[in-house]
Amino acid sequence: MRAKEKVRNCSIDIFRYVCAIMVVGIHTQPLSEFSYEAGYIFSNIVPRIAVPFFFAAAGYFYVQKLERGQKPFFPYIKRLLIPYFIWSIIYDIVDFIAREQPDMKHFLAGCVYRFVITGTYEHFWFFPALLFAVCCTTLLFKIGGGKLLIPIGIFLYGIGCLGCSYYKLAVKIPGLGGLFLMPQFDLVRRVLLMGLPFFLCGYLVYKIESLAAGKRLYFPAVIITGIWLAEIYIVRAFQWENNIILTFGLYPLVVVTMLILLKNPLPAYKDFSGKCAVLADFTYYSHPLYMEALSLAVFRVVHKEITATPKFLLTVALTAATGFLIYIFNECGGWKWKKKKSA
Repeated sequence: MRAKEKVRNCSIDIFRYVCAIMVVGIHTQPLSEFSYEAGYIFSNIVPRIAVPFFFAAAGYFYVQKLERGQKPFFPYIKRLLIPYFIWSIIYDIVDFIAREQPDMKHFLAGCVYRFVITGTYEHFWFFPALLFAVCCTTLLFKIGGGKLLIPIGIFLYGIGCLGCSYYKLAVKIPGLGGLFLMPQFDLVRRVLLMGLPFFLCGYLVYKIESLAAGKRLYFPAVIITGIWLAEIYIVRAFQWENNIILTFGLYPLVVVTMLILLKNPLPAYKDFSGKCAVLADFTYYSHPLYMEALSLAVFRVVHKEITATPKFLLTVALTAATGFLIYIFNECGGWKWKKKKSA
C-alpha cells in the first residue's frame, strides 16, 4: 500500500469546489447577457471538465480499494445514498409545493422513478450514474474482469463522443445511428457513456500515476488543452455536434489534470481543503434552490428577471456563505455534515 493513500489530497478537494462552481456556471450561463460567445465559453466549454472530474476522482479512490482486496462497496453505497435521499426529499417537497396539489399517486411514482433512474433534479443525474458505475465496476472485479475495465471505459467513451460532438457524422453509422436517435439517449449518455467511462478513467489515473512520477506535466497539459479547444472549434465550425459535452480531447484533459493534482497534494492547505470539501458538496447539492429563490426574490422586488451574471455570482456567494456556516457548526460540535470523502 502506498503511504500517500492514507493522506487526504488537499488539491483534489480544492479543485472539487472549483468544479462545483463550474456546475453553477453551466446552469446560470454567466456573461451571456453581454456576449453569446462569452456565455457559451463559460457555460459550455470551461465547465465541461467539472462533472467528469467528479466521476474520475470517485473512481480513483474507489477502484484502488478493490485492487487492494478491500470491500468498499456497501460503505460507499451508503455514503452516496444518505445525502442523495435527504436532498431528494428537499427537492421533492419544493416540487410538490410548486405544483399546487398534484395527484399524489402520480407524484410519488414520479419521485421514485426520478430517484432511481434519471435523478431527482436536473443535476442529480450524477447519483444514479455514479451508483451504476460503482455496481458495474465492483461486479467486474468480482468475476475477474478487472483488466477489462479501462478498455471498456475508453470504448464506451468513444461512442459517447460520436453521439455528442460528432453526431451529424455518427448518426449515419449503421447501428449507432439508432442509438443516437433514441429519445432516451441523454440518459444512456449520462450513465453508460459518461459516468461509467470517467469513473474508470480514475482507475486509469491510478494505474499510470507511478509512470508520471518525476515528470513535468504542465507542458503536456497545455498541449492537451490546446487539442481539446481545437477539437471544439472544429466540430462547431463544421456543425457536426449535437453538443460538446463529450469530446475526445476531454478524456486526456481529465487524466492530466488529476495527475497534476495528485503530484501536488498541498498538505499545508489541509484546513482550507476541509472547508472546500464541505463547500463543494453543499454548492453542488443546493445551488438550484438558491437560483430559484434569487429569481423569485428579484422578480417580486423589481419586477424584472435577474440576469445571468448576477445570478451566478450571488448563487456562488450565498452557497459559499451557507456552506461555511455549516462547516463552522460542525467544527463546534454540531451534527456531522456528511462529506463525500476522497479516500
